[in-house]
Amino acid sequence: MIGGGLAGGLLALELAQLGLVVEVLDGAGQAQPPAPACASHWSYGAIAPFAGGDWAQLQRRHGDLGWRRRWFRPLGAGAPMGGWLPLPCSRVEAELLQRRLPQRLQRLGIGRRCARVERLLPPAAAGAPWQLQLSGAAEPLPARQVVLAAGAGCRALWPALPDRLRVSWAGVLLLQPQHRGWPWRGPAAMRLPARFQRLTLEAGAAALRQEAWAVDPGLLPWGDRWLAGQISLVRAGLEVGDPPDAALQERRLRQALAPWLPPLAQWPGRFQQVPVSFCTDGQPLAGPVAGAPPGLWAFVGFSAAFAAVPRQAPALARAVHAACTIRAAAPG
Repeated sequence: MIGGGLAGGLLALELAQLGLVVEVLDGAGQAQPPAPACASHWSYGAIAPFAGGDWAQLQRRHGDLGWRRRWFRPLGAGAPMGGWLPLPCSRVEAELLQRRLPQRLQRLGIGRRCARVERLLPPAAAGAPWQLQLSGAAEPLPARQVVLAAGAGCRALWPALPDRLRVSWAGVLLLQPQHRGWPWRGPAAMRLPARFQRLTLEAGAAALRQEAWAVDPGLLPWGDRWLAGQISLVRAGLEVGDPPDAALQERRLRQALAPWLPPLAQWPGRFQQVPVSFCTDGQPLAGPVAGAPPGLWAFVGFSAAFAAVPRQAPALARAVHAACTIRAAAPG
């Protein structure tokens, strides 16, 4: 499993429960603090109430992973009653999930290696394994089945992935507590966008000739701090590119948040940004990689990852398990 974030971690759980031997390679684990371990680390983690059943089932099997029932007030255009009416939702606390998921992987005997895959080499002959060249390793790591679940890093390992798989840069404000306390109280203090502008931006990515950005207002707790807003920047083409100018992106984000949440214009915080994969048609890559030799799978490009990943991971795990079973039963 190349990638140890939300997609790679939950799929690894499903594969291990089917009896497969799984090792997770998490190159982001080599990053220096305060870099996050994965893009989902800075996600809102919010999902519709009806989509919480998958997370409830996951927590019955694996213990508390951070999923909670919550209330929120909608922000932005289209908010009913101007945003004063609290609405139900579910939320996975991403900061808590990141701490709990490695423990669950270890409990199921899933190996986890903080290593970056530099090259992915196809089988040299029919029946031979794939070869993964790891950073700093003298010999490549063989694997019968390989899953690309490294988000924005997948195309660098297999450039022939479909063009509908793209990358955006997502930025948020991590707000710091102040001596006067938080100005947001109560069970409905959490705010979420009434409509996500990011989805419209992603859908039009293929037609872009220059970079474009959009802001989704939001405010929700993140441990003892708060996450505020999300600015998404999409560039023309398929390359990840260098990170956008952080100071400029932070100014854009604060200016866009000010009409909805005035204290955020000056509230102390640290701007964080990460590359995020998505698919322009809203449908992730979740299956064998077309045109590749057998044994290469993709699980990447989710626009609503916290809702879609736990729903799609069991089906892909069964497909990988079936491929392993067929290969094991083949003569020779």
